[in-house]
Amino acid sequence: MLCPQCQQGVQNEELAAGACPWCGFPCDEFHRRVSLIQLVLGALFASTLIYGVIVAVLELTVRYQPPGLGDAEFVLGMALMGATAGLAVASIMFDRRARGRETIETHQRMVIILGAIAEAPAIFGLVMYLLAGSLQWMVLFLLVSWALMIRLGTRLPHVLRGMRDCLRAQ
Repeated sequence: MLCPQCQQGVQNEELAAGACPWCGFPCDEFHRRVSLIQLVLGALFASTLIYGVIVAVLELTVRYQPPGLGDAEFVLGMALMGATAGLAVASIMFDRRARGRETIETHQRMVIILGAIAEAPAIFGLVMYLLAGSLQWMVLFLLVSWALMIRLGTRLPHVLRGMRDCLRAQ
């Protein structure tokens, strides 16, 4: 593995008490925290795929018949889309606010909260499918969810650099 600080190759056997032999960076602690973030984000992304599988099974094999919302389908869909827009704005504001107080815990919290915000539209899509039987709403909300996850993915290099800097300062 490469040390996140000095970029030197380090074998696991060479890590003295979890630190890089070249620069003393706590590699074990860094990798433990990164593994936790990877696990949480992987679970959140997998859950959005599972929602799609649930809808596919209901649509193709069970022939799900929703209770039907009639004219209220559009109103509920737009309300949930408004909630999604609010969550997207909240994620941007949360991201900006978290930048001022950069600790390891802040970085971890930021990733977990932004991941949960990114998953919410997929849940809204599942609700729309179960209530209205609307495959179009499900797909739309799922696409929004994945777009928010991609946005989170673009933030991960900053988060990892911030975590490295926090550990370096300790």
